[in-house]
Amino acid sequence: MDEKKTLNHLQSEVIELLRFPLMVLVVFVHMLPFEQKPLNLNLDGENIYNTITELISHYLGRLPVPCFFLFSGYFFFFKISKLNTEIYFSQLKKRIKTLLIPYISWNIIYILLVYLKNIVFYMLDKNFDEIYMGIKNLSLYNIFWGLPINYPLWYVRDLIVMTIAAPLFYYLFKYTKFYGLLIILAIYLSTIEFNIPGLGTTAIFYFGLGAFMGLYKKNMLSIVISYRKISMLLAVIALGFVGYYNASEYEEYWVRIFLIFGIVVLLFGGYKCLTHEKLKKVFILLAPTVFFIYGSHMIYILGWLKGALLKSPLSISNLGMLIGYFIIPFICICIILIIYRFMEKYCPKVLSFITGNRQIHI
Repeated sequence: MDEKKTLNHLQSEVIELLRFPLMVLVVFVHMLPFEQKPLNLNLDGENIYNTITELISHYLGRLPVPCFFLFSGYFFFFKISKLNTEIYFSQLKKRIKTLLIPYISWNIIYILLVYLKNIVFYMLDKNFDEIYMGIKNLSLYNIFWGLPINYPLWYVRDLIVMTIAAPLFYYLFKYTKFYGLLIILAIYLSTIEFNIPGLGTTAIFYFGLGAFMGLYKKNMLSIVISYRKISMLLAVIALGFVGYYNASEYEEYWVRIFLIFGIVVLLFGGYKCLTHEKLKKVFILLAPTVFFIYGSHMIYILGWLKGALLKSPLSISNLGMLIGYFIIPFICICIILIIYRFMEKYCPKVLSFITGNRQIHI
């Protein structure tokens, strides 16, 4: 096997290995509200809790989505030397099964489970919950697209739009080469948003970056290995500025700079993990469960566990809350994996349908 083929094989392994850890990080993101808390330079218990949780959920937790856009753009274009109508519609047809059907399915599953829970509440003479009341007041557009109702699926919504827009990326890079990449980078770093569902600048830049490297057959791992040291340094510096400008108008600029270099560091970390055979085997084995975890974790499971934490003895101290913060995501994932295993055994066709045929036996 020549060096190029070896690097491409290692790159595929790194991406597959990282999928599950990135999904774990997504669950940590949803441990906190979207609102950020200001950080202070002191050793107060509450500030220590806020610093650690903000770092993980609001800063490091921003890494998974750009990575998934990057990988998607790369693999969409990697085997394409020339995009024509036949190839384009062939790719779209594949994405109907892997993106559109799971996207619609998980939004419907969310609604059905909310209604089922509230029917039980009604029978027990209890009040309807806020989610049920919210759904009743939403339009179909907001339920399935504007929000969407199963909120983490906004990533899939944006990815569907990027896939449809693939010819625009193709011609942008065909005629402008590297300058086209600089254009979408400038838009991304400006933090300007179009406020149109499906057209987030994070999706445009990282899917576009993946598309550029896929079209020109660049090996991401080769670039990562070459620039790992300077990227580590710049990621730490940028993260320092993120902390300094925490909860201010300048924070988002530094977060986006951090993410660019942070992704390089993350990919290099995945590359180094390949040498740990047991860890590699576990992460790759769990990789096909990622979409199921992604689609299901915000349907009551994580919310109930967070509610249980607030009612437990752990909630009386910042240390207890920090312990709960680290434990709950893994309890949540374990519960989901049990459900996944049950469905795999008793209704594999349904599982295949709602995950875009991504699952394997675990």
